[in-house]
Amino acid sequence: MNQGINQLVQEALAHQHAGRIAIALNMFEEVLRLDPRNPQANFSLGIADYQEGRIGLAIERFQIAAKKAGKHPQVHQLLGLALLNAGDLDGALASLKKAVSLAPREAGFLAQLGDIYRAKRQAVLSRQSYERALKLDPENGYALVGMGQLEVTVGNIDEAITWFEKAIACKKEVPTAAQCLSLAKSFKEKPALLDEIEALANDGVPRPGPEQANLHWAAGKIYADIGDTAHSLEHYQKARNSHYPPFDAAAYEDRIRFMKDVFDPAFFSERQEVADSSEKPVFIFGLPRSGTTLVEQIIGCHSRAASGGEIQFFRHLQENMGLKGAPSEALESRLKAMDPKEFKRIARKYLAILDGVDRRADRVTDKMPHNYEMLWLMSLLFPKATYIHCHRAPADTCISLLSHPLSPAHNYAVSQETVGRYYRSYASLMEHWEKVVPSKIHTLTYEALVGDQRAESEVLLSHAGLAWEEGCLEFYKSETPVTTFSNTQVRRPIFTSSLGRWRGKEPHYRELFDALGPYAPEN
Repeated sequence: MNQGINQLVQEALAHQHAGRIAIALNMFEEVLRLDPRNPQANFSLGIADYQEGRIGLAIERFQIAAKKAGKHPQVHQLLGLALLNAGDLDGALASLKKAVSLAPREAGFLAQLGDIYRAKRQAVLSRQSYERALKLDPENGYALVGMGQLEVTVGNIDEAITWFEKAIACKKEVPTAAQCLSLAKSFKEKPALLDEIEALANDGVPRPGPEQANLHWAAGKIYADIGDTAHSLEHYQKARNSHYPPFDAAAYEDRIRFMKDVFDPAFFSERQEVADSSEKPVFIFGLPRSGTTLVEQIIGCHSRAASGGEIQFFRHLQENMGLKGAPSEALESRLKAMDPKEFKRIARKYLAILDGVDRRADRVTDKMPHNYEMLWLMSLLFPKATYIHCHRAPADTCISLLSHPLSPAHNYAVSQETVGRYYRSYASLMEHWEKVVPSKIHTLTYEALVGDQRAESEVLLSHAGLAWEEGCLEFYKSETPVTTFSNTQVRRPIFTSSLGRWRGKEPHYRELFDALGPYAPEN
């Protein structure tokens, strides 16, 4: 590094440490213009990208910094967190392990390593990492909350509540702990905790958007439990405003129209030779909060099946193909030019992932809800696989989406109007797939499953080519970790309290019902 660039870096760092972030970032941009692989500039700009949700760019910058400054543990730590955010669990694990090896007594790094093991559903290793962190720092907030989240994933709800309450008592990671506690616990009356949460939410102290959102998510859930709908919806809207970036509903509708135009009956009839004969995949899809986790638990309890969780494969492929971007003639040409070798290569890679979950299982589930957008490819590759579309009453689905913090990628849930429009697009695409894809799609409605669990479960297993086993009725006793927001619900028998959540609250959801149009409940 020449002296001029080094001096510019030092000046930028001085501004950064003094809190003049905008000035520092502009100077680091100038450093990169002069020295594109400068480790400090890439690291500092990577942090800014990560905080603003530009995860892909943050990963690129952290990777450059890691190559140039490989002995700095925080570089590997933040790269690991960015990769975790992007769904690359193996890459995240490697980076956090490197950070821990460079700073073995950093409790926060160990706790974050525990988070990754938890996401990989390796409960024993996750617990060991949290315990190591707490041995170094008994009041480490990340580890306290992490232990609680781990207990939820394995079904120990009472133990989880104890960990969340301990974090709050220690004044550590209070927004996250409060949000987790609110989901793990049902409140019959207004708790003292609610006053504490609202005081923090309104204290005017600048805090990261996710933390501010968690305070409002927690308050919204508690108010919902005690029957105060107005205050609940007020907090939920504030949470979504902090949690999600804006959503362009018109752009999404254009994407759906494009897929329906490109993937027509001729597209499928001309590509029958690309099929793989495997029956191993069990694709469980639909909108989040529609029962996908419940269905996976039922099938996963079968002796010949294994639960794969939310496998990121087709979501990443969708991005790599450009299907998350604006439609274009070039994209249409690229999709129609895919040759049989490319299809078969994709199939082999996916089946290798399923073998990694359980090589001996006859069926492995993939419950990535938004795989419904990739049914065109999945059904071409695996026409003999099992396809289960989880459907729930539109209003109940949308209300649940509005009241649970999904990842920022689900920003269609930012408002009643956007989630209603999104639902209509989803329904339109599913109607199209039912007409054109070469695979049989079994639609399982949440309401039917709740109404007659045995009958619907028998049909479900039969569709997957699995003989009936009584143990599938007791899905809530499964030892498979559950890492989605349904993790508390699937740890108890099927219940009906989530049906018709809108009833008696129609005035509060008028905007949603207007946006749902023909899918709104009939009064």
